[in-house]
Amino acid sequence: MKAPAITGVPDTAFMVAAWRAVESERPDALFRDPYAVSLAGARGLGLAEHLSANQMGRWQVVVRTVVIDRMVRAAVEAGATTVLNLGAGLDTRPYRLDWPSSLRWIEVDFPEVISWKEQRLQGAIPTCHLERVPLDLTDMTARRSLFARVGADSARTLVLTEGVVPYLTNDAVGALADDLRRIRGAQWIVDYVSPGALRYRKRLRVSRQMQAAPFQFAPPDWFDFFEAHGWRALNINYLPIEARQLGRPAPLPGWIRLGLRAARWLRPGRALDGFRKSIAYVLLEPLSKKQM
Repeated sequence: MKAPAITGVPDTAFMVAAWRAVESERPDALFRDPYAVSLAGARGLGLAEHLSANQMGRWQVVVRTVVIDRMVRAAVEAGATTVLNLGAGLDTRPYRLDWPSSLRWIEVDFPEVISWKEQRLQGAIPTCHLERVPLDLTDMTARRSLFARVGADSARTLVLTEGVVPYLTNDAVGALADDLRRIRGAQWIVDYVSPGALRYRKRLRVSRQMQAAPFQFAPPDWFDFFEAHGWRALNINYLPIEARQLGRPAPLPGWIRLGLRAARWLRPGRALDGFRKSIAYVLLEPLSKKQM
């Protein structure tokens, strides 16, 4: 039988769900997701097995799940009344976490992903008010209509794009950033991947396995890019640092560890700091007109 392979970005949702399922079975699991196995299905579990060598990818999914759980909780506690999850994939936060019943959670993804999710979660009850929107985010007219509706109905919105932005082109991310500024009072949780981490990713075997869903977003300066589109970093959560605190350090391949050791000898302190700040989830807030 031919091994399953990633055929496009939607497949990554099944892979991620499978990795959440694997984590949930560990005796020292950092979280429990009782829905992950069903959502992953045979395809997701097959993809996870096929990509078993991608320990860094699985590690990143596990740590980012914990970090984003905390970031969303903090935003809701600070007054966010709506969570707009773009490219929601097979995320289960509206089910596995406790939320105020008044919280409005909107999931947006490709129609086929939404359909699968609704089938697999029949009978499951979310802890907040959940709405699903089948939408291709490249449909600019439909997306702007959705953002206008969300902005009109919510005083404080938290936008989440977990694992979405890296797959988009620079131009596509810029257009999305511009459109999201139309949502009054919005904050935005978004992936950060440093240029160094992107270079290492290209050298890993998994990059060849993910050819149908490559990382594309690579601005010269990540923070300058978002500031140019009206957003600034309010809070930065670096995954390698968070992982150390969680007792789950990154499973770096041997050749990367050797490279870090050599770099530390040549540039004491800088190499390790570069790795620690290589991957993050950042909470962005809009700049005022005076700040732009």
